[in-house]
Amino acid sequence: MSETIAPDQAASQHSNGTPRSLPAGVYEDLDFAVLIQIAGRMIAQYVEAIGKEERLSAGHLSLLGMIYRKPNLIQNVYGSILAINDATLGRYVDKLEERGLVLRQRSEKDRRTVHLSLTEAGTGYILEVKARLAELRKEVQGRLTHGQVEQLQSNLITFLSAESPIAEES
Repeated sequence: MSETIAPDQAASQHSNGTPRSLPAGVYEDLDFAVLIQIAGRMIAQYVEAIGKEERLSAGHLSLLGMIYRKPNLIQNVYGSILAINDATLGRYVDKLEERGLVLRQRSEKDRRTVHLSLTEAGTGYILEVKARLAELRKEVQGRLTHGQVEQLQSNLITFLSAESPIAEES
């Protein structure tokens, strides 16, 4: 049974259907890891809505975005960056390659090594996605100031860098 939302109810919900107001202090006694998980899910809902039109998941779009930002890395490096296991990453790359968005390039030195890059269509598509996400950014960031967003981003980079071993440059 589908629920119809009255106009006055619609005003009390975000575009993703979640209520705009929650009980005061609802997040205050939650563990840090749970808060990170909730925040990730909230953001993923916006990305999923955009990808749904092309039948692509948030994972597919995250991979496309990372290839756009860091082109020609080895396939499993993208999996490590995005915390995606090899089997899932392989399925993502297969689908994106079938859609003509990603190009796999085998290393001539070691045929087991595969580098990923975007095709022209892939670049165009991810730029469209980025533009749409920029439109949603205000809603996603809620009532945070620019400074708070910058601080949160800096703290997340520190957290993720501590959790993921970074290869030393030689």
